Amino acid sequence: MKIAQLEAFCNVVEYGSISKAARKGHLTQPAVSMQVRDLESHFKVQLLERSNKGVKPTPAGMVLYEYCRQIMLLKQDLNNKLKEIQTSSG
Repeated sequence: MKIAQLEAFCNVVEYGSISKAARKGHLTQPAVSMQVRDLESHFKVQLLERSNKGVKPTPAGMVLYEYCRQIMLLKQDLNNKLKEIQTSSG
């Protein structure tokens, strides 16, 4: 499992669309689909319900999404703290 996969998954859930998530992440639609499939394989559970109207998270997908949001917030906080350190020491 990689942070980029989690970030892509968060975007898919937030946008309700793999193609919109791909545009947001400056990726191709097949790349985002593969990241989601890799997460589903890793966790051995279906994370998204796919339809011609878009996608929505399964119950397991909602659990992962909530953790993903926390991870993304921690990632941003870490980046901010490290920038503060870099700025104050430089």
